[in-house]
Amino acid sequence: MVIVPKANSLSQPYWDAARDGQLKLQQCSHCSHMWHPTLPNCPRCQSREIIWTPVSGRGTVYSYTVVHHAAHVAMAKRVPYVVALITLQEGPRLVSNLLECAPHEAHIGMEVELAFQEISPGVVLPQFRPATADVNH
Repeated sequence: MVIVPKANSLSQPYWDAARDGQLKLQQCSHCSHMWHPTLPNCPRCQSREIIWTPVSGRGTVYSYTVVHHAAHVAMAKRVPYVVALITLQEGPRLVSNLLECAPHEAHIGMEVELAFQEISPGVVLPQFRPATADVNH
């Protein structure tokens, strides 16, 4: 069993971008504020002038928890797993699973990068994993 998110008219561009291998967030054309999750208007200035902006997919772990008891039967075989609050380089924070990371390795300040996971045909979840070392640094 897989939990499949259901897109609506407001969130469809987010899911379309994920399916195409991009993470896009809403951004206000009036004040430039960027946010997640999707809203019908800017949470800062209330403008309805919204564009979808691609983001880098790089960030850091702001906070996290290790889930030991699955809240849904579809997640029972995955426990324990890490759910993290990620601060993107662009500023917004979003909640995500932290893939490819043992629970004891997760830590606040960990650098992470975007990872896409197809959970059902045509349904792709943007998630995160520990960032790989940059060979240029």
